[in-house]
Amino acid sequence: LAGVGLGRITIIDPDRVERTNLQRQVLFSERDEGAPKAHAAAARLRGLNSDIEILGIEGRFEEANAETLLLEHDIVVDGSDNYPAKYLLADTTARLRLPLVYGSVTAMEAMVTVFDVRHGPCLRCLFPHPPQGWVPNCAEAGVLGPLVGMTGAIQAAEVVKLLAGGDRDRSLRTLTGRLWYIDARDMSSRQVAVLKRDGCAGCAGTAEPVHAEAASCAAPLALDAQAAASLPGALFVDVREPSEFEAGHIPGALNRPLSVLHEAPPELPNASVYVLYCAHGVRSVTAAEILGSSGVVGLRHLEGGLAGWNGPITSGRPAA
Repeated sequence: LAGVGLGRITIIDPDRVERTNLQRQVLFSERDEGAPKAHAAAARLRGLNSDIEILGIEGRFEEANAETLLLEHDIVVDGSDNYPAKYLLADTTARLRLPLVYGSVTAMEAMVTVFDVRHGPCLRCLFPHPPQGWVPNCAEAGVLGPLVGMTGAIQAAEVVKLLAGGDRDRSLRTLTGRLWYIDARDMSSRQVAVLKRDGCAGCAGTAEPVHAEAASCAAPLALDAQAAASLPGALFVDVREPSEFEAGHIPGALNRPLSVLHEAPPELPNASVYVLYCAHGVRSVTAAEILGSSGVVGLRHLEGGLAGWNGPITSGRPAA
């Protein structure tokens, strides 16, 4: 879109660049590691096209700022990776009557569509409520990097068509009212019709907000590094992959990778409190949901993950 010459682009992201992002987020390079994604992306795009305005906002898109941020824009592109953000984007764009170019990629499957209540359905016409229970994200399920690029390119094409007249021009037909599903395992794809649903709260602008707690089974109590370190009788459980664990972990922690937890939740040694942690505090929430549903009590998770831990770190093979 920057190359096309879109006049103004705003990028909103609270995260920082990691090496593990680079296989699917090719806007960044190794030199950007640790930098805020919004600022790194804005700098890269300014280098591509200095004639347009690029604004990078390091922060979360949330209820308090949603309408203010979107009011100044004509089209919204969804590049989020969590259901509360997706539903907030959908509900806010529906209220403001803005088109939302939707994209979603998990593992080797992708979906792209345009939600525009002026001419068709909204997200809640298709999915009235977010899924419940364990829902893997990119870090947990893995994702095929080129498929992310394909999805983004399709989204960009839809933006250009919308700006060029979209469905008002008979020679241009956007994905409004159609969901394009792509399966990269055999490169098959299909399109299905998405119809406006009678009585849809999203289209009417009356939908209840989707909070992070509502999008999961149960939100475990978060502890910051200081509280976790001073908690008596706590057993730390590292839910990252063994290679991540061996590179560095909290001393005495057990390694129970999230990738196998949902298949067979393991028995844990007796402890009054289990503090689960991962790299940044995302996978540990899901791990707590899985263990909690299998009957484990006393679960907590380390807010910010190992990146926010200010205590000692050791390396070596996983504990038994």
